[in-house]
Amino acid sequence: MRNAILTLMVACLACVGAAQSAADLSKQLRETDYRFMQALGNGDHKALDEILDNNAVVVTSAGKVGPRDHMINAVRTGMTRVTRVAIEHESVTMHGDTAVVSERTHSRGLARGEKIDTWLQILRVYMHKDGKWRLISYQSTRILPAK
Repeated sequence: MRNAILTLMVACLACVGAAQSAADLSKQLRETDYRFMQALGNGDHKALDEILDNNAVVVTSAGKVGPRDHMINAVRTGMTRVTRVAIEHESVTMHGDTAVVSERTHSRGLARGEKIDTWLQILRVYMHKDGKWRLISYQSTRILPAK
């Protein structure tokens, strides 16, 4: 009986720990995502280097597909500086150690050295690896005005 009670207590503690862990993971994800978006706006290429996974895939609103280093270099050189003016329909969906962040945003700044002032649909995919959230995919799609 004593072993059964001990086993039940350990199982209950594991369930509580898992629930807290999921909340902690979600909080860490949101903090990492906020740091990522801040880095795009303030030119913090070092933060991007920490957050972007070595094998990250980046798809720009111009449809160009490239590795993480293209994004990091564009921010480092000042060719990309993006600020979000308004955010609509932001959502975070957790899938275990993977998370999808989706948002519709009005962005201003520079992209590829040219001024932008447009609405974008952005999708960011993160994976929890080695105790940190790493951005593994980023896609930005320009939303055309309704006719």
